[in-house]
Amino acid sequence: MSGRNTRMAQWLDYRVRVTISDQRMLVGTFMAFDKYMNVVLADCEEFRKIKSKGRKDEEKEVKRTLGLVTLRGETIVSLMAEAPPPTGPKKPEIQPGPGRGQVAGRGMPAAPLSSAPGGLSGPVRGVGGPAAIQMQPKAPALGGMPPGLPPGFPQRPPGMPMMPPGMPGGMPPGMPPMPGMGRGGMPPMGRGA
Repeated sequence: MSGRNTRMAQWLDYRVRVTISDQRMLVGTFMAFDKYMNVVLADCEEFRKIKSKGRKDEEKEVKRTLGLVTLRGETIVSLMAEAPPPTGPKKPEIQPGPGRGQVAGRGMPAAPLSSAPGGLSGPVRGVGGPAAIQMQPKAPALGGMPPGLPPGFPQRPPGMPMMPPGMPGGMPPGMPPMPGMGRGGMPPMGRGA
């Protein structure tokens, strides 16, 4: 901690009076601060002076309860201690229970890795998703599927050729063969061939 931080930290939990740039005074318990001098006050009350309409000399102080307040350090003009922190007996440690949270893994034994907490153990059988029977691979029909047909396609009637007539080599009827593509396959590659 730097010197300034230790000087500020000595006032933590004190009752302080903070004056801000618009002349308001805030009185509260000094809870926290940061490097920008932003300040957190608990149980804070605001006091401001209002000029009376009748007389110019008379000022009236108005009090307003704010509660927990964060003040931007840029607006703070002064911070003065009003009262030291209470020195009464500390509150007894409250055991965790319903409505009270406690950090797990810091002194508390963690749950064994073999069992996950309820709701985190994975999908429940029979809830959501397809049934187990639908996830089994299907056996091919008697006689098998002809090659080249995707699953679920109807089978060809018996005696029907694999390639429609008029499509030798896969070319549509009436389409002339491409130059250099005879029945021998692809044309030779390279220069001047």
